[in-house]
Parts: sequence; structure tokens; C-alpha cells
Amino acid sequence: MLRIDETSKTLVAPQAGGLVTEASPDREELLALMAASWEAFAHELGLPTLRLLATEPLPGVDLLAFDEQAGRAVLVQVTGETVEWQLIRSLHAAAAFAAMDAAQLAGVHELLEAAVPGDSPQVVLVAGAFEPRALATAGWLSRHGVEISTFTVSVMRFGTERLLSVRREPRDGQAQDAAAEVQWMLTGEAPASAPIVPPAPAGASTPPPGA
Repeated sequence: MLRIDETSKTLVAPQAGGLVTEASPDREELLALMAASWEAFAHELGLPTLRLLATEPLPGVDLLAFDEQAGRAVLVQVTGETVEWQLIRSLHAAAAFAAMDAAQLAGVHELLEAAVPGDSPQVVLVAGAFEPRALATAGWLSRHGVEISTFTVSVMRFGTERLLSVRREPRDGQAQDAAAEVQWMLTGEAPASAPIVPPAPAGASTPPPGA
């Protein structure tokens, strides 16, 4: 968990205290915070080996990073709140990047000379929330060889300070209520699993719109 320093517009370690839920940053603020504090944010993602190369270097690409150990480019796509196009926009960017030749890659950044032209980049999606369909689609793509991962950001307020937390999605059925989220952010401990509720009879279900 990181604190948003309102003066320097960077991410720093938080102070202990009570937390109050707050809305996630909009896309522009989140993108600026990530770019200004990349090393700290990459550790929150669990991807400390990623080196940030550029911010919005190409149409549709938010942050371009490079994994020097794997020799692969990583596209980090940023969305504030849930939007329907968040996944397809990321796939469009990945497809366009994979179509670049060696000279084009080197023209973006010298480290990309080590990348293999035509190799698909890894995709990392960061958002305030995800549509369930987007997470299901991302999971399906992962099972079919597309390296894509999804993370949500949560913001809590302590006095005049805002604290930003990053969690990988999906969360494996963990409780999502505010109390459980605060517990996790304060202690780092996963909340207790919610009791299993028997499914409702088929006749009691509500059909989706347009069904």
C-alpha cells in the first residue's frame, strides 16, 4: 500500500491510522502517479524487474516498460473506473506494437533493440475496476497463450492523505465489502472466506437484459 503525496505527486510509504474508502483516481491522475513513481508502483504490482521506458510513446499505449531479464516489452494500460473498452483497447495496442519492425522498435527506445520483432508484448491492465466480462475474457486469453494480467487500484483516505493499494484480479472469491478491504489494507491479511451460499433455484433467477 502506498500513500499519494499531494505535494510532490508521488507514491510513498503510508503512516499507520484509520482509513476511509474513497473513489479511485481518474485515468489522467493515475497515469501521472504511476509514471512519476514507477519503481514503487512496479513493486506493488509484483513486477519489480520492469523498467519504464516511456509514457504514451505510441497511439493507444499508456506506459511502455521492458523486462530486461526476459527481453520482452510490456504494455501497461491504465483506466480509472470501469469502461467497456478497457480490454479491447489494450489488445489493439498490443497488436499494433507486435507489427513493428526492428527499426521502428529501436526508434521508440534503444532498449527495444533487444526485443524480437513480431513478438507479442506482455499486457498489464490497471484500472479502478473491471467489468466481469473483461476479467473472464482476460482469463480466457491467458489460458490460450496471451500474457495478460489485470490489477485494480483502491484508494483510502487517512485525514488529509490518500493511500493507494494495488491488487491483482480476479480475487478468487474473497469478500469485497468495505470492512474486508480495510482489514486487508491495514494488515496485509486476506479476509476470511465468505460462507458458501447454496445456489438459488433456477426459477428464482433473473434473466439478463435482452434474454
